[in-house]
Amino acid sequence: MDKLPDKIVDIDVLRINRNINKRCQCTEKKFVVDPQNRAVYCGTCGAWVDPYDAILELATRPEKLRDQIKGLLEQAREIRSYKPHLRVIKRLEQQYRGRKMLPTCPHCHQAFYLEELTFWTNAEFEKRRRERIESHNNTPAVGDSDRPR
Repeated sequence: MDKLPDKIVDIDVLRINRNINKRCQCTEKKFVVDPQNRAVYCGTCGAWVDPYDAILELATRPEKLRDQIKGLLEQAREIRSYKPHLRVIKRLEQQYRGRKMLPTCPHCHQAFYLEELTFWTNAEFEKRRRERIESHNNTPAVGDSDRPR
């Protein structure tokens, strides 16, 4: 048996990793629960976390959980207290809700989605522009004053 066999069989049923630190070392842990594999992982580094350690972390640091709950309650309060001050915008919002009704352009009468509003103009500028058009439309053309009405 001086020579190695041509077909080497590799036995790879069990390996032991010693001194490999695969547990989560993050200071700000975000837990991800995998119910199918009954495991808990760190959402930051992806390392496996002992479920007991995860529960202990949540129990000993409730301020993190409390801060998240406080943020969600504040967000819910803002949503509940949202009331547009302009009646036109409020009416537009009520009619647009669910996208069953779409606003139409007052000039070309084409419907559009509110997401298509891409820019705005100064209200005073538009008021002067409309006044100029109105005054131009109301002035009689040359020779119109001589015609009988």
